[in-house]
Amino acid sequence: MKPSGSYSHGLGIIGASMITLGVATYSSRKRIRMLWSAGKLSSWLEFHIFLCLVGPTLIIYHTTFKAGGIAAISLWTMLSVAASGIMGRFLYVLIPRDIGGGELSTDQINQEFDRLGADLRESELGSNVLKTVDAQFASIQRPTSFRETIATFLKLVRVKKRVEHVTKQLLAQSHVPHREAKALYKAASARASLIQRSVILLQVGKLFYYWHAIHLPFTFIMFVTLAVHVGVALWLGYRWIF
Repeated sequence: MKPSGSYSHGLGIIGASMITLGVATYSSRKRIRMLWSAGKLSSWLEFHIFLCLVGPTLIIYHTTFKAGGIAAISLWTMLSVAASGIMGRFLYVLIPRDIGGGELSTDQINQEFDRLGADLRESELGSNVLKTVDAQFASIQRPTSFRETIATFLKLVRVKKRVEHVTKQLLAQSHVPHREAKALYKAASARASLIQRSVILLQVGKLFYYWHAIHLPFTFIMFVTLAVHVGVALWLGYRWIF
């Protein structure tokens, strides 16, 4: 195996093609109005993440774990983009979204709170579940800094698990039909998740903005250095199997 060998060369071409396809499809889905109705944005994101994780892996094997010159710049930029992409995915799931993957506005979040509350208040048991959920989160304050956001997030994770555990016990003790218990648990879990995300929404939104400011320029640099690397390879006569 060597970067210029037929096998490794092929891995590099396939990997670069996967990254290009992953970025192009997701970017087009977000920016071209005609594609806004073409499936859930979250599904396009999963496709983008898959291609942009497998692609870099193939390129690492293409380099045979060593690179120099412009190829090294392209490689490390690509790894930085992939690493920041993983962080971006983590931030993405912390922002309340609709079924299509679009970010919810403040009014939409409030409407979802009201809907879930109304669903739970339809029965006495549901009202008790609602009180249990809201009581667990009542003492948690919104963070005002990034350091507080981390501590608050970890606390929210523990509280949400406790809410789900207590809710399960409450439903088990009530001996309600399985279908009703499942619907109540689902509504309670959804409300807990929405509260969890709403508490840290402001700070996560700021982090997501700064993440874009890093991720997008590195992506641009990656493609520029990739184009230069490919151009130099062609100029030196590397044609893979052609």
